[in-house]
Amino acid sequence: MSRAEIIANDWSLTPGRYVGVAPEAVDEEFDFEESLRAIHVELLELNLEASDLADRIARNFEELGV
Repeated sequence: MSRAEIIANDWSLTPGRYVGVAPEAVDEEFDFEESLRAIHVELLELNLEASDLADRIARNFEELGV
């Protein structure tokens, strides 16, 4: 690295100024909306399961007299 290059980068010696990052490849076939819908459906199912488990735990505590 030359002094001129350092000066051009405002005297910054951080690696980010000198090392490029390759842009992420774009997948044209990726359907964001469909993926978001699938995640939403999975989240709804997990929330229902969590609610059922919380109810079961509460009943178990009641049976134990806690």
